[in-house]
Amino acid sequence: SGQFSGPTMGTMYAIQWHDVTSGQSCQIRQAEVADLLLQINAAMSTYLPDSELSRVNQTGADVWVDLSPELAEVISVAQTIWQQSAGAFDVTVGPLVNLWGFGPDTGVMRPSQVQQQQAGEYVGMDKLEIIGSRLRKQHADLYVDLSALAKGYAVDRLAQLMSQRGCEQFMVDIGGEIRTKGTNRRGKPWQIGIEMPDPNQLGTLHTVLGLSDLSIATSGDYRNFRLFDGVRVDHVIDPRTMLPATSTVVSATVLHPSAMWADAYATVLMVLGVEEGLAFASEHGFPAYVMYRTSTLDGTQTFSFAARYNKRMAGYLPAEE
Repeated sequence: SGQFSGPTMGTMYAIQWHDVTSGQSCQIRQAEVADLLLQINAAMSTYLPDSELSRVNQTGADVWVDLSPELAEVISVAQTIWQQSAGAFDVTVGPLVNLWGFGPDTGVMRPSQVQQQQAGEYVGMDKLEIIGSRLRKQHADLYVDLSALAKGYAVDRLAQLMSQRGCEQFMVDIGGEIRTKGTNRRGKPWQIGIEMPDPNQLGTLHTVLGLSDLSIATSGDYRNFRLFDGVRVDHVIDPRTMLPATSTVVSATVLHPSAMWADAYATVLMVLGVEEGLAFASEHGFPAYVMYRTSTLDGTQTFSFAARYNKRMAGYLPAEE
């Protein structure tokens, strides 16, 4: 048994594993974990100016670019989820996120109609053509940001590496995106907590789920919002309206065999809102748990919230006392 951790993708990774039977042995080395993470970051980071994705983003219009298998896979999943969600999930929405002041350039002016319209001309996955592992942008300023998939993808790849190295019981965590295999040391499902969505009590657990052979991802706006004229604007932009999402969801948790899909689907639920989000989860067959604001005290950032989940999620929750 053992554990590794270290910095990656602007956050931390942590891996723990144990051997159940004496004959079974997990032969994983921290160096190969670190190498794999560096390789994925070199493909998908928007912070590294010479990453593969940064090069795609710097490419002009109407130029075909050959993608690595990794990047091609993640972008094609992004396209599938964009189609499934009728545009609620869109990895080209970054310029709008920046415009509303949630990106690296934090201006706090409310963007004008003209600025919003200009950004809207090059936002939208319909402006991205993908054929096999080749990609072409219809607008030079189209900008792809895979932050809603990349951490989950890295978790999946690490889990795959661990399985190849004979590991049967493990947990891989990158910044709270987690994939589990087998059981924990006590032979029980891995216990994973969902945090309270309250900026005043970060780190407090709301509930704990028991997971085996599943991934979990939580998307939340309670760590990242701004006040414009006293009105709270969340970092979630609805790509369909090109405006900050009106959804009351403060945190969405999704279970899925793949951490990448869980990661992306949790983002979808932030945009869709409670009813539409739970319906989407049930339609696509995955467990979902959403916490949403029920009221806000005027002029403060304090709110009360409630939780809802679909039938598929019920089996993973602790039994009600």
